[in-house]
Amino acid sequence: MRDYFQSIALELFKYIQKDEFLIINFDAEESNFVRLNKAKIRQPGNVKQISMSLSLSNRDKKNLKSHLRLNGSFKRDLATLIKTLNYLRRELPDLPKDPYLLFSKSVQSTEITHEQKYINDEENLDYILTNISGLDLVGIYSSGYIYTGLANSLGQFNWHSDYSFSFDYSIYNENNNAIKLNYSSKKWKNEEFEISLNQGIKKLKILSQSPRTIQKGEYTVYLEPSALNEIIDMMSWGGFSYKANKIGTSPLHLLSKGEKSLDTSVSIDENIKDGISANFSADGFIKPDKISMIKGGEFAESLTSPRSSLEYSVAHNASSTSEYPYSIDMRAGSIDDDEILSTINNGIYISNLWYLNFSDRNNGRMTGLTRFGCFLVEDGKLTAPINTMRFDDSVYSMLGENLIGLTSNRKLLIDSGTYEERSTSSARLPGAIVNKFKMTL
Repeated sequence: MRDYFQSIALELFKYIQKDEFLIINFDAEESNFVRLNKAKIRQPGNVKQISMSLSLSNRDKKNLKSHLRLNGSFKRDLATLIKTLNYLRRELPDLPKDPYLLFSKSVQSTEITHEQKYINDEENLDYILTNISGLDLVGIYSSGYIYTGLANSLGQFNWHSDYSFSFDYSIYNENNNAIKLNYSSKKWKNEEFEISLNQGIKKLKILSQSPRTIQKGEYTVYLEPSALNEIIDMMSWGGFSYKANKIGTSPLHLLSKGEKSLDTSVSIDENIKDGISANFSADGFIKPDKISMIKGGEFAESLTSPRSSLEYSVAHNASSTSEYPYSIDMRAGSIDDDEILSTINNGIYISNLWYLNFSDRNNGRMTGLTRFGCFLVEDGKLTAPINTMRFDDSVYSMLGENLIGLTSNRKLLIDSGTYEERSTSSARLPGAIVNKFKMTL
């Protein structure tokens, strides 16, 4: 893939005229997908796809982009890209100037390649099938390489490839109730998968009991990393964006202004170095290994794109135009796994949340529903499943004044999304125990 992309780029740059500047962005994957149903393999398959985007600009700060799907045939793809380049050149003079156009003029070439050393799909699937025998299991196992590249007509070349897997699945009981689980990483470990699966099986046994309907009110709850991930994801919709905080549409703008704070144990980074996303932006800027977005409960640094840097006359940190974090890393707490239930004592254990939305965006308040595997906790024990409930609470409450603590054990959650292509977003999160968590109906 790397040689193919570099060869294509070198040929295209031969067609660049004086006063033109071309950026080529490359995205590709070689992925395996296995669908399981009733704990058996029902549909194996693989996907190999390549896409490139051409971004042509001139000295008048005019810019036009085009995104193409390619088939990997060098001659055919090159011919298609040359035609596209000619189209961009023809249309460019008729466009208005882009006042916030900014790209890297400093040639900073990088190359990061993570080899497949720890993942053998056949061995992993054999191990999965051995351990799930007798279970009613439905899921998707996906794995493979994801490639990202950039080249520009100044001579810069950047390359990033990484190998990861995700096993996203649910196990069902005889009443058709489900526990949803996910095991994803760059390195497969049998013991980690077993622990996750066995925890799910224990929950499934409790799920077979008659569900209890709880009254609306405030509860002490435990949010598993998967549940906390839904809240952090909502918080990231503009929460760390410089522009969104500047114009007041960020759910964290009160935090960024210093009018609100979170618990001192809450620290959240954008950790590109340990994630699976590329360390360079589509404009050719190199991203920092780590950006401290929240530190000790206080807002530390925004994600600032090159466009925002021009619009607001500030320095940027090579964030994407969306200014959204792709490799979230939240610091662990001090609550051990075997202390979670006793710390809750009487309350609710929440494995998953879904259908989240803002109920008061400006004040960081969100609402959503409990999902698979949510249980009543009585005297430090899981006693019964609960019927679906709606919560409505503020991030300043959940991760601030009402946060009891975070777990010492964190979980890596690689986004299992495959819309158009496999996602490179990830989050490493602890669980959270929250007091006075508001259930509204």
